[in-house]
Amino acid sequence: MTADTSSIILSQVLAGEATDARSRIEALSNALSKMKHTTSEASRCCEAIAKRSTHLDSLTSPASDASAMLSQSASNLASTLAKLKDARDKFETVRDCEPAIDRLRDGIRAAEEFRKNDRKNNLRKQGTFRDKTNAAVGLSEQDVYAAADSMEILRDAFDYFLDRKMWRSTPAALQQLERVHKQGVTSMCTLVTNHLITSGQAIRLKRSGQKDGPLIPEKEETAKMTRDRLTKGLQNRDLLKSIGEYEEQQPVESRSIREMRAIFECLEGDGHQLGPPRKHEPSTLASVFGVPANRVIRTEKVGSGGYSNFVKKSLKTGFPQLDAYGEARKEVAFKSVDGYYRRIKAERKKRAEQSKNFDEEGNRDNDADIAARDAVRCLEHAMVVVAGEKMVYKAIIAPSLVQTQDEDAISISPFYRKACVAAYSHVVAAIVDRTMDIIETVFLKEGGIGQSSGAEKDGKTSNTLKVRTAASAAAAGLRMLDGVRMLGPSLAKLCDMPIEDPKSPEFRKVSTASKMSVASTLCIAIHRTTVKNCAKTLENLAKAIQEDPNDGPKHRPVDARLASVSSDMVRVIRIISPFVSAYKSVTKRRALPWDPNIGDEAGEMDSYVRFLI
Repeated sequence: MTADTSSIILSQVLAGEATDARSRIEALSNALSKMKHTTSEASRCCEAIAKRSTHLDSLTSPASDASAMLSQSASNLASTLAKLKDARDKFETVRDCEPAIDRLRDGIRAAEEFRKNDRKNNLRKQGTFRDKTNAAVGLSEQDVYAAADSMEILRDAFDYFLDRKMWRSTPAALQQLERVHKQGVTSMCTLVTNHLITSGQAIRLKRSGQKDGPLIPEKEETAKMTRDRLTKGLQNRDLLKSIGEYEEQQPVESRSIREMRAIFECLEGDGHQLGPPRKHEPSTLASVFGVPANRVIRTEKVGSGGYSNFVKKSLKTGFPQLDAYGEARKEVAFKSVDGYYRRIKAERKKRAEQSKNFDEEGNRDNDADIAARDAVRCLEHAMVVVAGEKMVYKAIIAPSLVQTQDEDAISISPFYRKACVAAYSHVVAAIVDRTMDIIETVFLKEGGIGQSSGAEKDGKTSNTLKVRTAASAAAAGLRMLDGVRMLGPSLAKLCDMPIEDPKSPEFRKVSTASKMSVASTLCIAIHRTTVKNCAKTLENLAKAIQEDPNDGPKHRPVDARLASVSSDMVRVIRIISPFVSAYKSVTKRRALPWDPNIGDEAGEMDSYVRFLI
C-alpha cells in the first residue's frame, strides 16, 4: 500500500470520529436544554404549592388555636372539678369521721356503766371481766382502729383548711374539726385509762415447787437469813428471783396492748393536737426533772400513805395519752404496795395480840425487829412492782419511741421522749414514796425516834426510852438500812429511764443532774433518810445507856449480881454487832458524837461498841 492511500484512509477515519463527537455534543446540549426547561417548570410548581400551603395555613390556624384553647379549658375544668371534689370531701370530713369517734365514746361509756353495775359480782378475773365487758358494750378492736384512722383524716383536713384561711367557711370548718378531734382524744385517753386499770397489778404470786424456780423467802426470816439471801441474789445476778413473795408479770392482754399501741401511734408526737408541732417544751414538764435529793422532805402526816408532796401532784406532761397512762398505772401500783403493807401489818398485829395472851411482856423487845423485817419485805415487794410496771411501759409506751426508717416518717419530738420518762417516773415514784413512808414510820413508831432518852427534862416528865427498847430500835434501824443498802442500787436502776436515745450524739451532752427524774431522786432520798434515822437510833441508844436510871453506885447490887444496865449492854452488843456494813454506811455519811470523821476515815463498829462500854 502506498503512502497516498494510507493518508486517504487516515483522513477518512478522522472525519468519521469528528462526526460522532459532534453528534454527541448536540445530544448533550439537547439534554441540558430539556433539563433546564424541566427545572424551571418544577420551580414554578413549587412556588404554586407554597402559595397554596400559605393560603391553607391562613385558613386552618384559627381552628388550631381554638382547639388548643379548648384543650386548656378542658384541663382547667378537670383540675377545678378535682379541687372542688377534694374541698367537698374535706368539708364532709366531720360528717364522715364523727360516727367512728361517737362509736368509740359510746362504747367506753357503756363499759364504764357495765363495770359500775358489775362490781359486786365475782368477775374480778382479768379475762372474764374484760370479755364480758366487750360482749356487753359491743366495742370491737376494729372500732378502735377506725377511730384512729378518723383522727388522722381530721388532722389532714385541719391542715388543709389552715392553708386556705381566706375562705369564708374556714373558721366554721376548723371549729368543727377541733371539736371532733378533742372528743376523739378524750375518748382514746379514757380507753387507755380503763384498759390499764382493769388489767390489774403487774405482779403475781410466785409458784413454789419448781426446779430452778424463784425463791420464796420465809415469813419469819432473821436478819442474817435476809442478808445471805440478798447477797446470793446479787452475786448470781438474779435478784428479782430472790426477793419478795411475788414476781413480775405482764397484766395487759394482747388485744388491749394492740389497741393501746394503735392509740399511741395515732397520738404520737403532737398528734393529740391540731396545727403545727410545738417548738417549746411544756412548762409543766421541766418541773419533773432535776429535783435535788436534799429537797425531798416529809410533807405528809405519818401514816397518811405518803412521804413527800412531789408525787401528789397531777401528771401534766402536755401529752394527754401519757397523762392517762401515768395516772392509771400510778393508782394500780400504789394500791399494790399499800395493800401489801396493810396486809402484813394486820398479820403482825394479829400475831402480837396472840402472843400477849401467853406472855404479857416477853415479846415486846422483838416488835421493832419484826416491824423492820416487814419494812424490808415491803421494799422487796416495791422492787417487784417497779419491775412489773417497767414491763407494762415497754409493752405500751416504748414502741411509740421507735423511729421508723421510712422517708416520710416524722421524727420523734424530744419533748415526747422526755414526757414518756416523766410518765414512767410518775408511776414508780409513787411506789418509792410509799416505801419510804413505810420505812420512816417504823423509825418513828417502833424505833422511838420521837422519844427522848432522859428521865426528866426541865422538870417535866418525858416519854422515856429504855436501854432495851433503844437497842431494839437501833438493831431494827440497822436491819432496814442493810436492806436499803443492798436493794437501793437495783431499785434505782429499775426506776431510771434514759431521756435521750443512748445512740444519739445529744445523749452525752445532757448533764446527769438534769436527767434525773423524781423517781430517781426519791431512790437517793430513801437511802439518805434511812441513814439519817438510823444515826438517830444509834445516838438514842448511847444516850439511853448514859442516862439509864439504874446506873451509879446507888443502884448497883451489893452481891455478885450484875446491874440491869450491864445485862442490857451485853444484849446490845449481841444484836447490833452483825450489822457491820450497815453501820459503816452510817458513819461514812454522818458525823456522830463518838466518831466525827466521815468518808474513808470513819470508824468501824468496834469504835461504837467501845464507846457504849
